[in-house]
Amino acid sequence: MVFDYVDGGADDEVTMRRNEDAFAAVAFRPKMASGNVEPRLGVTVLGTEIDFPVLLAPCGLVRLLHADGPTGVARAAASRGTVSVLSTVSGSPVEVVAGESKAPLWFQLYSSAGLSEADSLCDRAAAAGVDVLMVTVDTPTLGNRERDVRHGVAPPLRVDAHNAVPLGLQVLARPRWAAQLAATGIRLSRKGAGPVGHGSGLLSSVASPFSWDDLVHVRNRWHGQFVVKGVLSGADARRAVDSGADAVVVSNHGGRQLDGAPATLQTLPGVVAAVGGDVEVLIDGGIRRGSHVVAALALGARAVLIGRPYLFGLASAGEQGVVRILDILRAEMHRTMVLMGCSSVDQLSPDWLEVPRT
Repeated sequence: MVFDYVDGGADDEVTMRRNEDAFAAVAFRPKMASGNVEPRLGVTVLGTEIDFPVLLAPCGLVRLLHADGPTGVARAAASRGTVSVLSTVSGSPVEVVAGESKAPLWFQLYSSAGLSEADSLCDRAAAAGVDVLMVTVDTPTLGNRERDVRHGVAPPLRVDAHNAVPLGLQVLARPRWAAQLAATGIRLSRKGAGPVGHGSGLLSSVASPFSWDDLVHVRNRWHGQFVVKGVLSGADARRAVDSGADAVVVSNHGGRQLDGAPATLQTLPGVVAAVGGDVEVLIDGGIRRGSHVVAALALGARAVLIGRPYLFGLASAGEQGVVRILDILRAEMHRTMVLMGCSSVDQLSPDWLEVPRT
């Protein structure tokens, strides 16, 4: 159940495959005889210096995967000089993760209960020391994730003793996981002054039908950096800028929302052109290797966000599994740039790529 929740996408999973296929279709144009190249990978994202341009994306129910949960993810990111983005529905409240991780943290906002809940979450994130707020705009309702339906965990998902009946064999086969989850439970950064208790209708809480007027309201409420996640066109990117965004994330939710949406790498150049340098552009979706990071930066992204890769690392080995994923991506990115003859991410541009026309 948990594997398919992470690994799966919406409907026929066409968009999820398109994301990966778009990166696979990219060809590099290396510059030979470049001598001894020692690439510089560091960048600045929204005023924060990070050691290499890979951030950990906000993901729901991270606490399901391992006892280290979102706190371990935040610590892993900090240990490798980058940042993680905590989802409202990660399974751990923002106050807990910020307090226990002692690491730089961004917060991603969902609000199914309207602007009053959004205001409360903004205030709690600010009080916890969060500097960057990310609002996801591609989730007015949940996509049809058929793998979850087949497991009987379609929304509203409950993570409690009731799941032990239809999923009994899976739970019994993993007693340590079940015991840890039963002991700590799933708690969300939802409305009210404190964290919501053990899982009640968790996935139904993800639907968050923000309008552009709502984004303006949240922007006025939030006094830090403001990011809009989920744009797939230049027109929407401009609307985000007009709504006060300091950065946009080109994203199709990893293929988990609208199946049939375009690959993020294909839409990235149009978004970069539309914002014209007014804001920073980030991207997620389909990034599986360090070479993919290089391709995204060459097409104008300031940095990338990864989801599934670090979630699999977390499930495998907790915090250290996330560290290992980041180390692999960094080593691959470094090697790719050496082989290309490129000495700094600042030098990357479309001239380094051959991207098939679609």
